[in-house]
Amino acid sequence: MLELGIISDEIGDDVGRSCELIREWGMSHVELRTLWGRNVLQLEDDDLARARDVIRAHGLTVTGIASPVFKSPLSGEPQEVAADFALAGAERFEDQLALLERTFELCTYFDTRMARVFTFWREPWDADLAAAVADKLAIAAERAQRAGILLVVENEPVCTVGTGRQLGELDTALRRAAGEHIEAIALLWDPGNALAAGEARPYPDGYAALDPSRIAHVHLKDATIDAAGAATFVPVGQGSVDYRGQLRRLVQDGYRGTFVLEPHYRPDDLDREEAVRRAVEAARSMLDRALADHGDTVAPGGSEEP
Repeated sequence: MLELGIISDEIGDDVGRSCELIREWGMSHVELRTLWGRNVLQLEDDDLARARDVIRAHGLTVTGIASPVFKSPLSGEPQEVAADFALAGAERFEDQLALLERTFELCTYFDTRMARVFTFWREPWDADLAAAVADKLAIAAERAQRAGILLVVENEPVCTVGTGRQLGELDTALRRAAGEHIEAIALLWDPGNALAAGEARPYPDGYAALDPSRIAHVHLKDATIDAAGAATFVPVGQGSVDYRGQLRRLVQDGYRGTFVLEPHYRPDDLDREEAVRRAVEAARSMLDRALADHGDTVAPGGSEEP
């Protein structure tokens, strides 16, 4: 069953209002990153209980915990990096593993098996760096397997892995490093992030570097890129990513997970809720068209129909 979801704080900081709109817009899936302006990993028990109650009251399913784990220096030495959602004061690998264990607890609390992780702050990419990152992620995979959690590794412009090509090369190194724990770690493919990281054609070129069977989760965002390489985020289908081709190909290749919208769409002439509503409509329209190409359709609530 193919479904559309969204990261709650893309709508706003008020979890109750976000969940209300998610339902109003015909979705049933939410991903958790920041709640009431705080990273989900930093919330106290009372706020976690309040969030869970709100999510349950609206009948939503949590697709995963969008943690900031491994948005940190590979060396463990503090670095000044302009990045969103990272947690300061947790530069050492041991600190990140503690955050990972907290993420596992939250996965259990919110009844989801999926935890997002990253690939450390950006450094010049080569085979040695791929192996070094894979070695660290293999340690995380071993812990995830013990906890019964699936790690999904996202490509992100400020991290070592930004493009599809890099994500594919990391996956090759990871399959060597993780060994028997490889089933506990998979890929989170974000074509919009690949575009922002400098990959001119996330589809088909970036996607071609990936093993489709290793993609367990997909984030959706789109952008245009100016002459200086800066990204301006727009609704899916209005930017430079060939989303119709990408979504159609994902379905053809057997992807049956959730598509989670992370639009980053903030035009000056629209309030935030209206901008996100338009982004949701654009994503659903694009997904419908891609699936119609494949002979399927998606119902308003995001479920697949014959």
